[in-house]
Amino acid sequence: MKTKIYNIVLIIVFATLSGCDDSFLEKYPTTSIAAGTFWTSESDVKMGLTGCYSKLKGDYLTWTRSTLDAAVDNGYSKGYYNANYNLQTGTLDPDNCSIQNSLYSAAYAGISACNVFLMNFANAGLPTATANAYEAEAKFLRAFYYFELVQRWGGVVIYKEVPSNIDDLKIAKSTEEEVYNFIKEDLDFAVSNLPDVAYSSGHAVKASALALQARIALFRSKWDDVISATNAIISSGKYSLATDLRSCFIHQEGQLTCPEILFSIKYLSTSDGRQLETDYGSEVCIFRESGLVPTKDLIDDYETGDLRLRKWYFNSPDMITFTREDGYEYAGCETMYTYYGLIKFAAIWDDQLYQSAMRSIITGHDFVLFRLSEIYLMYAEAMVEKGGGSTTDSNALKYVNDIRARADVTAYTSLTRDNIRKERRREMAFEGLRYFDVQRWEIGSTLTGKVIFGSNKIVWNDKFYHWPFSRSEMDINTKLVQNEEY
Repeated sequence: MKTKIYNIVLIIVFATLSGCDDSFLEKYPTTSIAAGTFWTSESDVKMGLTGCYSKLKGDYLTWTRSTLDAAVDNGYSKGYYNANYNLQTGTLDPDNCSIQNSLYSAAYAGISACNVFLMNFANAGLPTATANAYEAEAKFLRAFYYFELVQRWGGVVIYKEVPSNIDDLKIAKSTEEEVYNFIKEDLDFAVSNLPDVAYSSGHAVKASALALQARIALFRSKWDDVISATNAIISSGKYSLATDLRSCFIHQEGQLTCPEILFSIKYLSTSDGRQLETDYGSEVCIFRESGLVPTKDLIDDYETGDLRLRKWYFNSPDMITFTREDGYEYAGCETMYTYYGLIKFAAIWDDQLYQSAMRSIITGHDFVLFRLSEIYLMYAEAMVEKGGGSTTDSNALKYVNDIRARADVTAYTSLTRDNIRKERRREMAFEGLRYFDVQRWEIGSTLTGKVIFGSNKIVWNDKFYHWPFSRSEMDINTKLVQNEEY
């Protein structure tokens, strides 16, 4: 009994370790919970799977991914996230890539958790269908973590199982194609074995895996695959657009029952609601401290009368004061250098909350990783590209116009590449996707000269279509080859 209790404690610790430490062994553990003493029941398997999900809260995998929009032209980030400025100003290199290295570490911590689970869960002897469903969740998560890596670095090291020693961890990276093939294996299994029910509990469902398949296919310009995956989600009838622009993101405004969400990272309105457990969460860092603010370039991309402008942002002529729509004035923000603030993820209608001390804000918003609005936009983009740059496809028009109707802007009668790219920028702003849109569209050069704030302008370098491996990572794994131009 003492042995089992000890191992349960071990796995709880394993599930909650921070993924952003530079320590090699914390990112890539070479030991796992003893199979003979822990993985003996379904409750053990559930606890082990919790460890896989907990790694989603690693640096720049959760709400902090919003700040990556400030690596390009959507925003400016300061304070904890000012390192995004290295990308905006063309100075990113293997020695100053702290944000990139944090995400790299967090993704591999997630992969390690999944590998430990996949190596041991079968020892519980669960019925085949039950075991397959648990395996599908872990493989969905592992595919997600690997996609986080491959879209940023290209070819990366693949660990398919828990290595037996440290030397086994020091291996060469696989090619980009090999990584995508491995991701495909995991996702194919996930789609076939995850429950085909509406998302609600925080556990991945079939639509979650289909959404990841669609995003990967979009990233790789595989338009037929995008159409197939998005059609499967839409035709299921299990999801619909939220009728408003805030319930998808705000716990207090209906997030728990929002029909638009396909997968999210779950939080509670407790200390866990601070969202990283080690800091103060998005409400403080993004809103109160003005740690992430939109650029005027983004604001100007919205059409006159677009509801998203006043539901997700505010203008602050004095760079400090936020005045709510009903006239309530809040003057507790720090300097907004762009003269605009971001409230897409802030519970601004809770007067008690916003009269409290800054670091007492604990709202427990879940961070949404996939939602139906993106599915609609992916389908429409695929049809536009299949049409050579435009489409009048009735479904594409309906989906985009449904999004626009919610924002109270006029409908399109046809769609062009420019239409869909602007709509995607407006609708998905600060959900961590803008950098990758710039990357896959190869429009980085068009960013150069755009104003970030004041006299500060973007200086794009095409080598940023992939990120550098950090110097410290290459010192640890001497078989890792740096990406070209770094």
